[in-house]
Amino acid sequence: MDSAARNRQAAAYGTAIVLAHLVVNLVHGAAHRELRIDLSAAETLFVALVILLGPLLAMGLLWTRMRSLGLALLALTMAGSLVFGLYHHFVAMGPDHVGAQVPGFWESTFAITAWMLLLMEAVGAYIGVRFLLFRP
Repeated sequence: MDSAARNRQAAAYGTAIVLAHLVVNLVHGAAHRELRIDLSAAETLFVALVILLGPLLAMGLLWTRMRSLGLALLALTMAGSLVFGLYHHFVAMGPDHVGAQVPGFWESTFAITAWMLLLMEAVGAYIGVRFLLFRP
């Protein structure tokens, strides 16, 4: 595969994972609101900057000459999101833990989207690292 095709592939894969991640985050955020699971000010800032805005900025950079910066930002923001979600949804006991939810529509939505985000963030970090480190 030539360099231009590989760059388009990196941008396309990165864009797909970022947009899918955004959609699932919006649904997960709706579940947070419906279940009244509040975040601290610091957690809210992290979610806004690292989980939502960071990948969108990375996605934009993937389509420019600053592709390497976009790939690095994609890898870092997705990895940071993964660690944040892994800790809050699966390790630390509290209202944000998937095990703290009782059966119901929003509770199931919360748990399913938490698992989906974990998977998407791992894939997003992999895409960033893979295309950044293994260039032609």
